[in-house]
Amino acid sequence: MKVASSFKGKSVHTINNSGRVSIPAKFRDVLKLKYNDDSLVLVNLGKYLAVYPLKEWVKVEEKFEENPPKNKQASKLMRKLFSTAEDCVLDKLGRILIPPHLRENIGLNGECVIVGMMNKIEIWPKEIWEKEVEDVDMSSLMDEMGDIYPEITL
Repeated sequence: MKVASSFKGKSVHTINNSGRVSIPAKFRDVLKLKYNDDSLVLVNLGKYLAVYPLKEWVKVEEKFEENPPKNKQASKLMRKLFSTAEDCVLDKLGRILIPPHLRENIGLNGECVIVGMMNKIEIWPKEIWEKEVEDVDMSSLMDEMGDIYPEITL
């Protein structure tokens, strides 16, 4: 029996010319076993796309409804975030179609890195992932982690 607790791990995939990319099988298992749904919401978060299961995206929307923007910057963030959000579903081959405007905004074409981030998936252009994340000194991050997350020990 498979246990699907959360999205975790990473893999490199290729986005085809029409904008389709395969979602890793282990992430599809999480969608099926934990969420019982293959409905997703894609959103541009600057350097990468976040891919939320619909149930997780609804939680984000509820937080914004409970805490409406209180200043111009918060309104801009909300407007930008929701204007880039796109619904999608997995096709029969386990792929999603990333609309052109989302790919163009972050330079997403060719190879990408698909990363599990607990309740969501991230899709990064491979070269940006390598520069922003892969080259990070893990020892330094671990030293800082005690200040950021004192309740978590690894």
